[in-house]
Amino acid sequence: MVSAAEPNELDVILKKIDERQKTVEAMKGSFIQRKSLSLLQNELVSKGLMYFKRPQKMMWEYREPEKNIMIVNGNIVWLYLPELKEATRFDLSQKADIKRIFEKMAVGMGQSPDELKKDYDVSLLKKVKKGEKNLYVLELIPRDKAISGLFKKIHLWFSDDGLLYKTELFEKNNDTTIVEFQKLEINKSIPDSLFEFKPPKDVKVLDPLGK
Repeated sequence: MVSAAEPNELDVILKKIDERQKTVEAMKGSFIQRKSLSLLQNELVSKGLMYFKRPQKMMWEYREPEKNIMIVNGNIVWLYLPELKEATRFDLSQKADIKRIFEKMAVGMGQSPDELKKDYDVSLLKKVKKGEKNLYVLELIPRDKAISGLFKKIHLWFSDDGLLYKTELFEKNNDTTIVEFQKLEINKSIPDSLFEFKPPKDVKVLDPLGK
């Protein structure tokens, strides 16, 4: 069942989301990613695990159908493709423009309402009842030229407890990526070592932003 949003309801929901996110120091769970490409008829489905820890630590571990890992630890980002024995290291401190894009794209993971409104035109698209869950769908239209050059809009689905439930990215080339989070565990212990990547000796390391 879907119902239309009422005036002034957006600020109330944003405040609720902000208050909940301020209590989240760590989060882990599973995810399902569905990517629809404009040139392909069938969607691409991936599954894996997600870990988040303040400040600025995140890990996406894709397990199906192919294994690959993305780790964010402050300014350092690693993309590891074990089957290709290849790892790419990005030091975002060396490229301010890329760092800015990366930070603005990390929507739904701890940004305040003021930060969201600064980077996006935010509206409450709809409210959805799914089983026992009440979901709020926010539509974000990028204001930043670098982001608007990549994405037409972003939909963030939040459950009524203020946690991120699903993201939908609508790209300029008409590709769509949907990520749904499941079995989230909040403020359970996650060791810092999880976000410290050391490439195996037989792995080729690329550093495209290096001097």
